[in-house]
Amino acid sequence: MAEEPIPPINVRLAVDRLEMNLFGNPEVQLRFYTPGEEVSNQGDFLRGHGTYVDEHNTLRSSAAGVLEKVNKLISIKPFRVRYQGEIGDVVIGRITEVQQKRWKVDTNAKLDSGLLLSSVNLPGGELRRRSVEDEQTMRRYLQEGDLICAEVQNTFADGSLSLHTRVLKYGKLSQGIMLKVDPGLIKRKKTHFHKLANGATLILGNNGYIWIGANTQDTDRSEGGFTQDLSRISQEDREVLRTFSKVKQKIMDACFTAFDKDGDGFLSILEFQLICRALFRNDRGKVYELEEQQLKDIFGVFNTKGDGLLDRKEFQVCWNRWIKVCTRPKSAFLIVDVQNDFISGSLNIKKCAAQHDGSEVIEPINRLLETVPFESVFFSLDWHPVDHVSFIDNLPLREIDLSSGISKEEVRVYDTVTFTGPPELKQRLWPRHCVQDSWGSELHKDLKIVDNAVKIYKGTNPDVDSYSVFWDNKKLTETTLSSQLQAKGATDIYICGLAYDVCVGATAVDALASGYRTILIDDCSRGVDLVDIEKTKSTVIANNGVIVNSSQVKAMVEGRDRRPELGYKLAMEIKQTLSDCGNGN
Repeated sequence: MAEEPIPPINVRLAVDRLEMNLFGNPEVQLRFYTPGEEVSNQGDFLRGHGTYVDEHNTLRSSAAGVLEKVNKLISIKPFRVRYQGEIGDVVIGRITEVQQKRWKVDTNAKLDSGLLLSSVNLPGGELRRRSVEDEQTMRRYLQEGDLICAEVQNTFADGSLSLHTRVLKYGKLSQGIMLKVDPGLIKRKKTHFHKLANGATLILGNNGYIWIGANTQDTDRSEGGFTQDLSRISQEDREVLRTFSKVKQKIMDACFTAFDKDGDGFLSILEFQLICRALFRNDRGKVYELEEQQLKDIFGVFNTKGDGLLDRKEFQVCWNRWIKVCTRPKSAFLIVDVQNDFISGSLNIKKCAAQHDGSEVIEPINRLLETVPFESVFFSLDWHPVDHVSFIDNLPLREIDLSSGISKEEVRVYDTVTFTGPPELKQRLWPRHCVQDSWGSELHKDLKIVDNAVKIYKGTNPDVDSYSVFWDNKKLTETTLSSQLQAKGATDIYICGLAYDVCVGATAVDALASGYRTILIDDCSRGVDLVDIEKTKSTVIANNGVIVNSSQVKAMVEGRDRRPELGYKLAMEIKQTLSDCGNGN
């Protein structure tokens, strides 16, 4: 008997717009608006949330959403970008962490959801209390990176969710692809599991995650939903999955078409400028203007043919490597040297020229750790041996070079000298501080230490100081920070701590040199010398870094406040990468 042919799948964008103009003024239409789009050029309306007035006194949308009008007040109600769960919702999530008796799951909500060990089926469907052995083998069931389908069991006031997978239709997902859409596009229905006519399995998660997989009718669920089918996918199933993967391409094409105002199939620099105006803005709709030369530089990075127009292939590089990073950065939080000796110990910075109180950084840092969803958190520690070169009381252990212009007897704390080599070493001398395993080297007791944070130890070589968390001062030895950031896929680094003009500043400079989009948090840092602090700020800004207050960090991490300096920095790094590839490096 001949097999029935798989019916064709037609995926296309909407070509007709439903007319929703429910009130009389033709200047304002009740419909979907995109960021930067004109809402009204009349002056008889009041500006509400989600709108702004440009330099031509035109009312424009600052968000993607639908128009709401109350008398003369016009607002744009944005689509939800974060999922707000309800009990009974079907969700698709990714395991982010294995904790004691629970898994943390990314479900596109404000906070990671929790899946308790007691809320899953044991292998074989066995019904009993969970034992210590079960807890010890949790990674055999689910580990970091695994995709699961689950149901919302409970919701909490802080927006977090509790999940369960007790029903056998839930569990680990394999052999398929996951797509992400706005949660508002997924309607709550009686069933979210669908078997398509072409044999594919479709799961529509209420949280905006969609799973498209191979036929699962023969899947063995006796193992409690923990088994993973890694058998070869048939060619027919491959074709089905390949078709659905084109949905992502459709989203990019829709963006290209929306900004191709003249419809010629290319983006000119003026049309590209409209993209930049929509891209670089804060969460209140304020547009950050790019300088004219910066706009030309960024456009030139992606206009590889040099013809002054971006075709779809060139825009695809721009979309994947630039726009997606700008809108969805992966942010690391690096807290530098908030240790006892710098706050109340032997090198209390309050006794230095700037007279800053190091303890003032603790409260805003803790607040960021509690409220901002960083991808990763790092704490650095000065970790010196007793004979370290930076200690002034170790001066007798080394010879001073004549170029220092000062004798050992005349040297005072905070002076800078040059030690004879090889190699010669220019060194500022400090009081003995942060000796390994001493009280002074410990992080301050009031500083919040979050789970899974990574500690980076620096200054461990007795003959070379190390201000930066990346390298020692002579660039002889690299710490583990760079490799850990690469492993976590970090694009942005938020840096703060002690001291602003010494270790924090040196770390920021190295972060910029390493290609990371770098943000200094001003009110979370304190320094030694006011003049040197200003020099540090100038250096960071000159190299396309950004200096912000802690109140601005959350919106930036969540991609709602997008700075042109960081976009320019990323574009220049892409330019260097493309150049290296072109030269065969």
